[in-house]
Amino acid sequence: MAQAYDVLLVRHGESESNATGRFAYQSWDPRLTQKGLEQARQLAGRLQQAPISYLATSPLTRAQETIRPLADALKIEAVVIPELAEVNLGQWDGVRLVDLEQANNSEFQAWRRDPEANPPPGGESILTVGRRVLAGLEKFVTSREPGLTVAATHADCIKGTVLVITKSAGPAARSLFVPNCGQLMMRYLPNFHRWVLVLTQGYFG
Repeated sequence: MAQAYDVLLVRHGESESNATGRFAYQSWDPRLTQKGLEQARQLAGRLQQAPISYLATSPLTRAQETIRPLADALKIEAVVIPELAEVNLGQWDGVRLVDLEQANNSEFQAWRRDPEANPPPGGESILTVGRRVLAGLEKFVTSREPGLTVAATHADCIKGTVLVITKSAGPAARSLFVPNCGQLMMRYLPNFHRWVLVLTQGYFG
């Protein structure tokens, strides 16, 4: 069988931005809450028996704190991949969601309907996010021997990859829910230059 590269994308645990309902891109770099730290420890407990070869992470603190218990358990250093960073939220960076909702912000409502056609002012579209995540991961995995990579990233990064792989339109993002420490299994097929989604069983619970 031809070589294949497996990647388990993991959303970070609950962060201070999640707990307070604020967008976070560049204006601040929130840490995990106590709940988020416990989620990260539980994640490590579930995954440390998996045949993991590599660990990777977004450059943001909440993702790095999520992967750290697993890195400590496996004695594998997590490599920072810049392309795994949060979606660029443009003018909404640091803004509370409730404030945008209460202001009946038309751009915010349009973004919720279709984050591809209506990205945040000055920010990224959802498919742009997915493409950069997949490009960063492709570069990472193909520079190494095949093996399972666990990579910590962000909710919209995971949603974007699903849309790109499945060739779905922007509104489909609103049919996807990624909980804190939620996981997505993918496989890169170098002979076909493509990513596929993988339905799994076992240690990815």
